[in-house]
Amino acid sequence: CPFNCSFCSIKATFGGERIIRCWSPDWFIQQIDILVQKYNIKIIKIIDELFVFNPEHFLKIAERLIERNYDLNIWAYARVDVTKKLGVEMLKKLRKAGIKWLCFGFEAASEAVLDDVSKGQYTEKEMIEVREMCGEADINVLGNFMFGLPEDDFDSMQKTLDLAIKMNCEFINIYCAIAWPGSRLYNNAVNLKIELPKEWTDYAQHAYGFTPLPTKYLSAKQVLEFRDYAFDAYFKNPRYLNMIEKKFGEIAREHIENMTKIKLKRKLLGD
Repeated sequence: CPFNCSFCSIKATFGGERIIRCWSPDWFIQQIDILVQKYNIKIIKIIDELFVFNPEHFLKIAERLIERNYDLNIWAYARVDVTKKLGVEMLKKLRKAGIKWLCFGFEAASEAVLDDVSKGQYTEKEMIEVREMCGEADINVLGNFMFGLPEDDFDSMQKTLDLAIKMNCEFINIYCAIAWPGSRLYNNAVNLKIELPKEWTDYAQHAYGFTPLPTKYLSAKQVLEFRDYAFDAYFKNPRYLNMIEKKFGEIAREHIENMTKIKLKRKLLGD
């Protein structure tokens, strides 16, 4: 990924370079051919950190997929600012190629919070516009939202939750900010002598011992409490559940409802 968000450790994972390295469209489609023709695969996740970035690359892949008419269900990552420039017609072409899900790192509603972590290349208005563009192209959206970034307080976190509920994405991930080793947040936390997880398992968002970062205004416990509250507020929202049932059926709604019946045990919250 060529971007430089301070909460991300992906650069450290790949040697510190801010570049995108791509397989050729021909090589890519050869792998798809094998998956479909040999193994009858229909659902594929493209794990590139940023697949929808360079039209010279991903459109050539889309064109080859359209030619094959495999009727796939493909999931890929995108960015708000990049996607907005592409326009709805480009998204419709991706949808025709079988890309039925795009994942966006919306992260937060507050521009001050986003600017502080080098994610401020777009606004809340643009996030909503991209969500609507995807809807027009019949592409489902998975939104990533994050609570507990350094400039977050209760008001900014509530604003992020309100944005998530307003956008009503087909699915969302709700994270707490965490100081991944290799990220700038990690280096800052070390310099400020902030207590960090002592075990790798405690970096896992759903783990019993998960320990998020505190913000300038909130404790780690307050951030975690809000995250778990936000999870229920989103996934128990009748508007969301009705949308899921309409688009994916009663069984999908039941899965969501069963998911929200499970309360995570948290060491930090005294469970």
